[in-house]
Amino acid sequence: MTMATSVRFDDDMNDILNDYTKSHGISKSEYIKQVVSESLEDWVDIQEADEAYKAWRDGGFKTVSHADMWSRLGIDNE
Repeated sequence: MTMATSVRFDDDMNDILNDYTKSHGISKSEYIKQVVSESLEDWVDIQEADEAYKAWRDGGFKTVSHADMWSRLGIDNE
């Protein structure tokens, strides 16, 4: 399902947006959707990284050496 969302820009910002989208052959709607999507993907990545860090911290910051990880995975790393 898709939903329409309205965004208002001042005249200067709208002029810049028009210039950009025309020069790149993309609609304003598509460009805004692309920029918002990338920003939200970055935000989700940051949230996941924060959760992984918290789990690592709560686990006492334990690490595994490169050689031990290869061994755990059953890969000969010689």
